[in-house]
Amino acid sequence: MVFAGILLLGIVVYPLIRILLQSLTYDRQFSFRNYVEAVSDKDFLMSLQNSLFISFFSMVGAVISGSFFAWVVGRTDVPFKSFFRTALVLPFIIPPFVGAIAWMQLLGPVGYINAFYKNITGSSTPLWNVYGPDGIILLLVIHLYPLVYINMLGSLERMNPELEEAAQMSGSRIFSVMRRITLPLMLPAMASGAVLVFIMAIANFGIPAILGFAENYYVLTTKIYEAITRSARPNSLSLAAAISIILAIVAAGGLLFQRFYIAKKEYAVLTGKSMQPNIIQLGKHKYWICAVCFLFVIITSVAPLIAIILTSMTRVYGLPPTLSNLTFQNYYDVFFLNLTVKRSIRNSLFLSFTAATVISIFGSLIAYIIVKTRVRGRYIIEIVSNVPYALPGTVIALSMILAWLKPLPIVGIRLYNTIWILLIAYIAHYLAYGVRATSASLSQIHESLEEAARISGAGRFRSFRDIIIPLILPGLFAGWFMVFIPTLRELTISALLWSTRNETIGVMVFNLLESGNTVASAALAVLMITVLVFANIITRKLTGGRTGY
Repeated sequence: MVFAGILLLGIVVYPLIRILLQSLTYDRQFSFRNYVEAVSDKDFLMSLQNSLFISFFSMVGAVISGSFFAWVVGRTDVPFKSFFRTALVLPFIIPPFVGAIAWMQLLGPVGYINAFYKNITGSSTPLWNVYGPDGIILLLVIHLYPLVYINMLGSLERMNPELEEAAQMSGSRIFSVMRRITLPLMLPAMASGAVLVFIMAIANFGIPAILGFAENYYVLTTKIYEAITRSARPNSLSLAAAISIILAIVAAGGLLFQRFYIAKKEYAVLTGKSMQPNIIQLGKHKYWICAVCFLFVIITSVAPLIAIILTSMTRVYGLPPTLSNLTFQNYYDVFFLNLTVKRSIRNSLFLSFTAATVISIFGSLIAYIIVKTRVRGRYIIEIVSNVPYALPGTVIALSMILAWLKPLPIVGIRLYNTIWILLIAYIAHYLAYGVRATSASLSQIHESLEEAARISGAGRFRSFRDIIIPLILPGLFAGWFMVFIPTLRELTISALLWSTRNETIGVMVFNLLESGNTVASAALAVLMITVLVFANIITRKLTGGRTGY
């Protein structure tokens, strides 16, 4: 208990206090001037407006597409349902900034589709340029609609079918039943998914950075990045802290709304029993809907992957992908000749493996305190361990900069500009994954097992080691991979905390793209996608399909 409290104070509470104090400090004095400057700054207000704009329309697009495909897979007789069940989640596996790079190859100014359009029409302007707010919204919808899809699909398949059956027996038609019965009952699940999409959209850095910087289109996350890395203002860190607190309030407010308000709106239509939901017979329309599903998968997953693979094999960026222009030389140059890339791969594997291992151990300890003990303060520990999960990565990164910018007192060790500050930030941000995975397993272990161990003379530590740990191993493995996968593809935190010799794969993909080496960036992105797909397959195999995408 004491150890868990001290560790949480060091990696979570102290950094968050530092960012709050920094936002209230101006010229070394307590002041709200940073907030006043922020809300009176035209650029900040525009970035706030842009954030709300793209987050709202991303949410709308994700809810519409996610709900439709959840209904198709969960409640209709459309062919190839098992294939669509998995294929429709693929965009969420691909890192969002990698997805942005892939779509640049399709619909950028010299992208394949725009180049083809110019060749057949003779036009000097592209069909559509993916850069700017409309492209950002499209990419966020593609990346985040699976959140609504997964949420809705689970509810649709577990929903008690009796109300729908009663309505159909009363003479109501299929779409009338959907409009009057199914949709209202699914509103809580839909709203929950919508809030998650809004929060993740407003916290996203990679997509707005890649598609927005070129058009001078800023959102809150990229505004914070600019204030930290590019601003010449003397109070840039304090201003960035103020903007971060505002962003954190918006994100945390959305999560609180989801947890407390939407939870109260849940209707008693879900059962713990395995019930066969009503399967709607679509007749001849099922083939049209099947074609729509295939087309959607091709557009959102297959085409971008093909585009980024072709780009990674092109001799010079911008050349058409003919056989004479394709080569594997880019892969050789990136993985064998570029020492920085090789170092970034080692760094990312080290950070992901270590963060996942530490979180599995530390998270199981916290989960045990929360679920299996009655000590005072356990609910505070639960809240503190979950807070970083609710905060955007830019907020976590800035809090770490402010907390560890100066050497540690007494020992004089400097964490800033080292790989250890990245590790601490990863552990803090993804700690909730490990706690939740282990808590779910612990809650299924009956207290009688521990009581029997104590009667036999075993202490709490021994019973935890010999009884609890073996029983929660599946949950620990699930939690380990659920940390390993997102940390391996992480960009937002790393973009603000990396330093020379401490680059990560995500940072290298971003930096190579920013420096104009698009083919090398694409080659490294293909490697990242490959590793993530295999890691996801392993996760599903180890957990029997309960974890992973």
